Amino acid sequence: MPTKAQENVLPIEGSARVLALPGNERINSELVVASDPFHPRAEELWALRTQLLIRWPNREAGHRALAIVSPGSREGRSYVAANLAVVFSQLGERTLLIDADLRAPRQHRIFNIPDRIGLSAVLSGRADRGAVVPVPEFGTLSVLPAGAPPPNPQELLSRHALTVLLNELGTEFDVILLDTPPAKLYADAQNVAFRAGSVMLLARKNHTRVADTTSVIRELGDTGVRVIGTVFNAF
Repeated sequence: MPTKAQENVLPIEGSARVLALPGNERINSELVVASDPFHPRAEELWALRTQLLIRWPNREAGHRALAIVSPGSREGRSYVAANLAVVFSQLGERTLLIDADLRAPRQHRIFNIPDRIGLSAVLSGRADRGAVVPVPEFGTLSVLPAGAPPPNPQELLSRHALTVLLNELGTEFDVILLDTPPAKLYADAQNVAFRAGSVMLLARKNHTRVADTTSVIRELGDTGVRVIGTVFNAF
């Protein structure tokens, strides 16, 4: 059975702009913990990081991967995953954010990095871990973008290659976060969650159906995945 979820209300921006900083650095305003660290939303994300550190099981034993999952579209998965990656890196944790949404990826746009080569190429054997992109403006943070859209995303994410990749990267990174596509629309999210071992579930106020959230929690629990908690987003 999944653990009892703790709800954290996180208002999410509906649109993003890019802020120009000294030294020509550019930070997308969706990365609120970096672009506007005094905003109440940033404090909520830091509080969420604390809850994850408390609830994350056996991190010392190497269980460092966490899939960010929600039932449907526009529920804040990419936003929360990106900001969590930044706040973990702010602790000095070697943090990797993997964009495992091979259908509608967003992390390359949030972090303004190339996406020609990414996870899809790694899983299909056309690239190696060199596809991981360091993001030096965020210290110890790196991003593995989704890469070119494949014709068979579910098949790629079902391959044992993803398990091997996570095991290899687990020796290089302290925290691995995985963005995913909508769980009720595609089986991709369940595949990613199963290989990560732990999941944080998102739901959006006045948008996500309770029945869909309950269904996803049950389906994930049936695979043996541990649901660390549920985050309740409000626009």
